[in-house]
Amino acid sequence: MQNVLLPGAVVLLTVVLWLRGKPAKPMLSSTDASVVAQLNRAQLELVTGPDPSTDSTASAGDTWIAPQTQKDRLALQHQLRAAMNGGPEARLQAVRIASHWRHRCVLPLLRQALRDTDARVVELAAAAIEPYRGRPGPVSTQVARPPRNVSRMR
Repeated sequence: MQNVLLPGAVVLLTVVLWLRGKPAKPMLSSTDASVVAQLNRAQLELVTGPDPSTDSTASAGDTWIAPQTQKDRLALQHQLRAAMNGGPEARLQAVRIASHWRHRCVLPLLRQALRDTDARVVELAAAAIEPYRGRPGPVSTQVARPPRNVSRMR
């Protein structure tokens, strides 16, 4: 019994001394955080400037016209693919054109732009692909034929 009492007393004494030695946390004199919130708002306004997508998208949308023929559409697709292999500004311009075009054939290009390293390209691609989310694809009217060995299945 004495083998248990001595270590128990030491542990109890250690806990009591440890709890007494901890300094008490001082309470705040005031819990009013409005000054901190005002400072945060002021700093946030310094960091975020005017929205760059509002003025640049309007200028790109005014001069761009959708292709009318199949040949023009293929040429534009080729041009967009080539621009996606270029620098960040070329990729950004390609995604802008693709977002103005609003054609299903640019969806692979927009999905590729979602994995881009430039954040502006990713944001613009996400905004351009948003109208297509949740919409089902074109329904196939072709009826599937039965397998060749249908007689073995019955």
